[in-house]
Amino acid sequence: MNRLFTPAHSLHVPYISPLPHRCLVPPLLPLSPNFMFPIPHSFPICRLPHSIAPASAFLLRIIPTALIALSRPPPLQSPTFQSSSNLDCFITSIHTVGRYERIIVTSPHPHLNSSPAPHSLLTSRNFILLVAGQGLSLFANTMLRFAMSMWVLDKTGSVSTFASMLATAVVPTILLSPFGGVLADRISRRTIMVALDALSGTFIVLAAVWFAAGNGFSMVAVSALMVSLSVLSAFETPTVQAALPQLLRDSGKTTMRRGMAIVNQVQQLTSLLPSFAGGVLYAAFGIRMMLIISITGFYATAILECFLRLAPPRRAAHDGAATTNASTITTDEDAPTAMPTPIEDIKEALHFLARKQPNILKLMLFATAVNFFVNGNSSVGFTYMVRATLGFNANVYGISEGIVGIAGVAGAFITGALASKLIIERFPVACYAIAVCVLPCAVAFAAPFNDWTRLALIVASFCGMIIAASFTTIIAIPAIQMRTPEALTGKVMAMVSSLSICAMPLGQMAYGWAYDHVSPLWIALATAAAIAALTFRARSLFAHFDAL
Repeated sequence: MNRLFTPAHSLHVPYISPLPHRCLVPPLLPLSPNFMFPIPHSFPICRLPHSIAPASAFLLRIIPTALIALSRPPPLQSPTFQSSSNLDCFITSIHTVGRYERIIVTSPHPHLNSSPAPHSLLTSRNFILLVAGQGLSLFANTMLRFAMSMWVLDKTGSVSTFASMLATAVVPTILLSPFGGVLADRISRRTIMVALDALSGTFIVLAAVWFAAGNGFSMVAVSALMVSLSVLSAFETPTVQAALPQLLRDSGKTTMRRGMAIVNQVQQLTSLLPSFAGGVLYAAFGIRMMLIISITGFYATAILECFLRLAPPRRAAHDGAATTNASTITTDEDAPTAMPTPIEDIKEALHFLARKQPNILKLMLFATAVNFFVNGNSSVGFTYMVRATLGFNANVYGISEGIVGIAGVAGAFITGALASKLIIERFPVACYAIAVCVLPCAVAFAAPFNDWTRLALIVASFCGMIIAASFTTIIAIPAIQMRTPEALTGKVMAMVSSLSICAMPLGQMAYGWAYDHVSPLWIALATAAAIAALTFRARSLFAHFDAL
């Protein structure tokens, strides 16, 4: 930032080089901290013809200085106050609008700034609409998947059929997510979210019409619906993950973490509700009511998102050239530029990760490796240990899973309360906590406990893991978002999503094989040791994360 004002006890109006046909200067205002009247936060703009701009600027410099020098008390003798490092005011931002510039000036002395403190963006209409929309969308999606799994189980008698179908549907998400990130960085993110949620509701309507038209149950139709929704998810996930930092980036890292914690709270709640209500609704009303709920949820989300106010995403430097010097800011808005291809956009994001921010790439790979162990163990191990090893029925399993889900909600609220302390340097602590929380599963099978005691230890273990995992999410995701330029946020978050999704089926297959051949005791010990070893190996990464 260039110094455009003189030291304390003198007043100058900043000189602004004349733009074509007009010169904009702030009106006569007291800029000294000794003057009696407060300085407003934002100066209005006055416009002067180009021909008289230099003379006007000269008069505005000399006359106020003489007048205030006569009315000002003698200068203080403090050498610190008279130091040339003390400025009366600072230009905090300059906005170019067409041929004119709007200058925002604030005083370094708090009592001179009369504008009120801005309200928290976490209570703004935009943030509330975004969170509510994503909660409804996730609820509709979870309810639909629950309904489809129950329906396929009733018709085929095999839940593995639906699981295989979901695993197949993951492939389009992995392949198309980077292109979804490219789209999120090119056009309005609100438009993308509205269109995708409306399309999701429409696809379910078409499937419901097919089922109700006399065709009945069809695995082909169910598979087509799941794959279609997976394709839409590949474009929506990076868009939503780019919209959140667009809203909160300017408020700082703490606000970003708190916002992410609120989103996590809503996600945990909306994922938990279908587990409790889905079974009752399906038993009472069947698949038709479940489809109606999902359709309503997606269309309601699209309507809510219509009221979002999101500016078009800022493009990278190749979409517009800007030049700045000490007194002028000009923007070449009319320079012809070629729109890069999607592949070039993806290459740009990869170059950013590999060359400019390699630590973000290392964090993504580290999180993917940890997710391999955590997700694989939780999605396969919990079910296997409770149902197969201990032999509990579906009711006990459902209650146990509900307790773990409640722990996830509690973890989201805990991370929200501690958001200001969840800095990237504390990421290894959360990972070590995950490793420690795996150990009760090993204790459950190492000691001669009865089945109920073992169940209590297993549930406690997974409750601890999901709470610790909430901390890693709230630390890692905002850390990536805050260090990524807005023009690349969609693409980078799409790569994060793709890596995370890749880890899930690989972990499930690996742990599925392990639980068929190895005792749960050794699996738990190996999982804890692997997570702890990875964290110890990466400790220097988080200690010097911003060092390039």
